[in-house]
Amino acid sequence: MGSAASGPNGGGGDEAAPGGGTGGGHKESRAEPIGSSSSTSSGKRSLVYGYGGRRVDFAAFLHRETNTTKDNNKNTTSPSQPAKEETCKLPKITSVDVTTNLWRNREEHHTYEYDSQELILRRGQPFLFSFTLERPYDGEKDEIALEFSTGKKPSLTKGTRIIFTIAQEMEEGKWSATIDKTEGNQVVLKAQTSNNCPVGRYSMSVIIKSKESKEKQTLNCDKSIYMLFNPWLEKDTVYMEKEDEREEFVLEDSGYLWYGSYKQIGKRRWNFGQFEDSAFEAAIYLLQDHNEALSDADRGNPILVSRSMSAAINVQDDGGVLVGRWDGEYGDGTRPTAWNGSVAILEQYMKDKDPVHYGQCWVFSGVLTTILRSLGIPARSVTNYASAHDTDSSMTIDKHFDERGESIEWMDSDSVWNFHVWNDCWMARPDLPPGYGGWQAVDATPQETSEGIFQAGPASLNAIRQGHVYLPYDTRFIFAEINGDMVYWEASDGDYNLDKLRCESSSVGRGLYTKSVRQNAGEDIKTQYKHAEGSKEERLAVECAVQHGTKPDIYRPDGPIFDDVLFEIDTEDKIYIGSDFDVKIKLTNQSREERNVTLSVIVQVCFYTGVLAQKVKIEKKEVTLKENSTVESIVHVTVEEYVDKLVDQSAMKIFFMGKVKETKQVMASQDDFRLRTPDVDLTVSETKLTVGQEFTAKMALKNPLPRTLTNCSFSVEGAGVQRARTIYLNDVPPNGEVKEEVTLKARKPGKRTLVVDFDSDQLSQVHSDIHFEVSKG
Repeated sequence: MGSAASGPNGGGGDEAAPGGGTGGGHKESRAEPIGSSSSTSSGKRSLVYGYGGRRVDFAAFLHRETNTTKDNNKNTTSPSQPAKEETCKLPKITSVDVTTNLWRNREEHHTYEYDSQELILRRGQPFLFSFTLERPYDGEKDEIALEFSTGKKPSLTKGTRIIFTIAQEMEEGKWSATIDKTEGNQVVLKAQTSNNCPVGRYSMSVIIKSKESKEKQTLNCDKSIYMLFNPWLEKDTVYMEKEDEREEFVLEDSGYLWYGSYKQIGKRRWNFGQFEDSAFEAAIYLLQDHNEALSDADRGNPILVSRSMSAAINVQDDGGVLVGRWDGEYGDGTRPTAWNGSVAILEQYMKDKDPVHYGQCWVFSGVLTTILRSLGIPARSVTNYASAHDTDSSMTIDKHFDERGESIEWMDSDSVWNFHVWNDCWMARPDLPPGYGGWQAVDATPQETSEGIFQAGPASLNAIRQGHVYLPYDTRFIFAEINGDMVYWEASDGDYNLDKLRCESSSVGRGLYTKSVRQNAGEDIKTQYKHAEGSKEERLAVECAVQHGTKPDIYRPDGPIFDDVLFEIDTEDKIYIGSDFDVKIKLTNQSREERNVTLSVIVQVCFYTGVLAQKVKIEKKEVTLKENSTVESIVHVTVEEYVDKLVDQSAMKIFFMGKVKETKQVMASQDDFRLRTPDVDLTVSETKLTVGQEFTAKMALKNPLPRTLTNCSFSVEGAGVQRARTIYLNDVPPNGEVKEEVTLKARKPGKRTLVVDFDSDQLSQVHSDIHFEVSKG
């Protein structure tokens, strides 16, 4: 049985493979004499190496005689070996065909959904193709070998150029091939790659050699072959055991992304579209041609591939896919909330490889999910509510106040985002001790550099859960995002000596949501990231993590604390944009004596990243609490007070600080919420369709604001239904209504989803989706 060839440096093994290209035919064959196994007519010694228990004669395949007479139309033999024609004549290879069994292969390899007409395979799994000779194949006289090459400089020693002979049986887990059948002059081969070969674009050549004369001939297949990771193969690093999970995290081309705040959770449909031409083309380009930091040999390692792709999605270091922007100024690009999916972004990027303007965290995550699934790595988008951004690796989020209870913003480099969206991808971690495989967190949003590049992960969820932040990659940063403690400090006037006021252990990582397997509902996977809040295990994990941070003594005892006034910030569960709302501060006196409290409440507009915008309202109050009593203080906010100050996501932040006159107790906290937006009223004329059938979609929306909506548009998109399309609209007056109708056509069978988004300068993150069935007809 033939095995993959691996030669030494300098021995001719790293010679570039014959070119591939694209097209429907094949390149011209060539016939060449080869020296014997001991020496050639020119005096050069043959090279014989052992590999995988076999002996492979590289000279028989790689050495080319200088006295060869080349003829494209007939076979030639070496003048030094004038054998008889009936024993030396080598049949010409007339064609190599990877299309006849194309769809059978793609069905078996779970790649039938890709729009591309190329041969797309998953590594380690058998596939069929054929070639044709001038005469029937004769196993007594003919020997067949295959050559696969990938990358800019294919190398035998690096595993990016592979040569092996066909054998009676294929060898499990290794590059190998056998004859499936012969029909006349046609030979059908069954071949497979190794379980860990690099993924990406390959060229292939068929080599036939005479067993008697050592003459050989090569024909290059000019159709590229694409190799992906294989979650269906147990020996693949990305193997996923459950079929329903493979269906969800590899094959599902539409899903949900979560946004909002932990009190007002919102979700929006996202068209991942990993099988669309532009998405697959982008995945291969980013993997193989864009990123020089990832070597061709490393393309077989999902750990390094996922890390590299997290960098390739953002523009910061290498001209990646998306430019991020968070200041609300999007005039020279597309508002992040206007995107419905990844396909339109990747189509735009692949036109000229210029970065697309603009994205924010959920957009970065949606595109990364597309790229990873397209390459065969199981992936999901995950939203973390109350997501911390720790800038000094302390694993704490620090908030500073002066003696008057005013926030000292210039001292606050850490922040808490209302929500942040990143990705999990599934793989084994052979680079770590046992027990750290499974889901790994990766993040394409550019926040902090890692090894000098804006990339993050993969970080083992189990390592995050246990506080083992010393394990790669970027576990420390992601731990702080989901389980860092909020620490409030008071800075004295003048010298700014810091006194720790209080520590909140449950303010960060309030919920981690992703789409449930094979359902349209959300699932809180917080327990996969951390132990139950406040449990002994969770506190031990925090202490373990902090010991590896920049403030290992943050939890040293501060002496006895006597706090007998409790407080709670409360807002309504559903506050709709365009309506008034109340902020309630609930104070409870647990002592048997009267308490007098000075309150300071600030309601402020903020970006979802926690960056503050304009203040909406500031109220200071004196509250008297009788013994063992509870008082509720209410701050009322009207629509006119906030409507002209809103920014993206319609997010608000509440800061609260209080001081008890009698005990000097200091209370400090913050909370956030968002104003809910209405949904688009979306209907379709048919819910059961056949491929090619036209149908209509109707969209309607009522303006909830006392302001005119300007620069309005509907965006329509659906995997297998409608490529991204934008419909521009007239201004919508206060309390006015906009309606639109569009004709669409079903392109692919299966369960399909249509996604519609409304966008304007004053109102965004307004969307809806509808599901229907498309049959083949």
